[in-house]
Amino acid sequence: MNKIINKVKKSTLLKLSFLYVASLFAHTTVYAQGGKDLFKTNCSACHTVGANKLIGPGLEGINTKRSKEWLNKWIKNSTELIASGDKDAKAIFEEFNKIPMPAQVLTDEQITQILDYVANPNAEAAVAQAEAPKAEGASEEVLLGEKLFKTNCAACHTIGDNKLVGPGLKGVNERRNAEWLVKWITNSAELIASGDADAKAIFEQFNKVPMPAQTVNADEIKAILAYIKNPPVKQGEVAQTDVAATETKSDSKATLIIIIILIVILAGMILLLNKTRVTIAKAAADKEGVEFTGPVSLVDACKHTISKNKGLVAALVIVLFFAGLVKLMDGAFTIGVHTGYKPEQPIKFSHKVHAGDNKIDCNYCHSSARHSKTSGIPSLNVCMNCHKYVDGTNGKTFTYNGEEFPMPEEIKKIYKALDYNPETQVYGNNPTPVKWIKIHNLPDHAFFSHSQHVSVGNQTCQTCHGAVETMDVVEQFSQLTMKWCIECHDKTGVANEGNGYYEEMHSRMTEQYKQKWLGDGKLTVEEIGGWECAKCHY
Repeated sequence: MNKIINKVKKSTLLKLSFLYVASLFAHTTVYAQGGKDLFKTNCSACHTVGANKLIGPGLEGINTKRSKEWLNKWIKNSTELIASGDKDAKAIFEEFNKIPMPAQVLTDEQITQILDYVANPNAEAAVAQAEAPKAEGASEEVLLGEKLFKTNCAACHTIGDNKLVGPGLKGVNERRNAEWLVKWITNSAELIASGDADAKAIFEQFNKVPMPAQTVNADEIKAILAYIKNPPVKQGEVAQTDVAATETKSDSKATLIIIIILIVILAGMILLLNKTRVTIAKAAADKEGVEFTGPVSLVDACKHTISKNKGLVAALVIVLFFAGLVKLMDGAFTIGVHTGYKPEQPIKFSHKVHAGDNKIDCNYCHSSARHSKTSGIPSLNVCMNCHKYVDGTNGKTFTYNGEEFPMPEEIKKIYKALDYNPETQVYGNNPTPVKWIKIHNLPDHAFFSHSQHVSVGNQTCQTCHGAVETMDVVEQFSQLTMKWCIECHDKTGVANEGNGYYEEMHSRMTEQYKQKWLGDGKLTVEEIGGWECAKCHY
């Protein structure tokens, strides 16, 4: 029995009301790669490449309405063009409540790339499809959908059940038809305004915040939906949590099957033994010519067995009870464990480049880790200590989530968020916060202090966060469970040398602990109260 039991245990406006963009784009049929990224970074908050209106008008067909020269002037400085007396510029200025479009810090080449993308937004889908990484058993549509999902959706959604900013998308193909999803994704506000019951219900559920319109066409949306429905599994990229969960489920299932088989065999043996006893007793009674009063039917035999073997029955009930808890226990161990979680951030910040290649100390950016409960998210002004001078014009690229990206485009996102003009080196009055995605989450009932571990405990960041200096996209390295913390406190020695905090503690210690400290030279966290419940839960 013990063996069995042990086995079981195992906004309003998103940006200012800008206007007739780069407004009306000139004709170009050759697609320049990079235009979509530039459009998403500089234009997509106010405009779509289709006919739908956001803050500014949709840009479908714009290439036939204005010359390329006019558009260059408008995009770079609409106020100057309006002041020059240009009729079209003045008309647009009046149409949009006399709010000029803000000047864009873009080169002629970048504007050309944007214009090319607006003229032919589907061209990048063909390029992406041609260059999409191959995965065994995955269709071209699914591979394209994966790339599009990471670019357009991953900041707010997962393809599983987990919620980020928006809901997890697992099963969305079954809940909604493709036609409805295309309308919702391209312009949710319009679908809500049409009175659609499902759209209104979702709008209410998410605090009346509409999903931002996406610059993807119907074919691209279908590719994204195909990826969500059947995501490819690439060799070597299975998340650690998935592997652990699979192994746990397999072990749990095997254990449960073994227990059930043993119970059935044991019950069968008991019934067979009892039947044999009854047969012998009945034969003896017949031989002596007396009436047999023992159990005859199977039901009677079972009752007789239970009454004669109460201890064994109780043991079976206990085994069944624990067996029934196996799945529940295994499932509970995985709740809130997100090892391997690594969302792509709105600005592709590479820790490998900064902490690894350039050897920047973690505490330079996360300065509050030394004296506060939290490590803190560095403000963009900290970034500007370097990036006021390092603007990426050296043409370098960097790797992020397995892909190469140009540095200037990510640095420009910092400038845009701060409303900073790198040419004049002047900050504007309209900064916008960067919506970083949180990776490490502890339960509200668990207290953790970075300063206690970093300053007092002299622990390195890598103890909990892994080799961050090698990570392009930071991921959760440790389980961050209570078991994980307890095991660390059990084996980690207190860094007491040269630490005034522990010198003072030593002076107040009992002789028992003083001898322990002096004896093996290692005083663990557990031995100074690191296992006390109130240390983390109070």
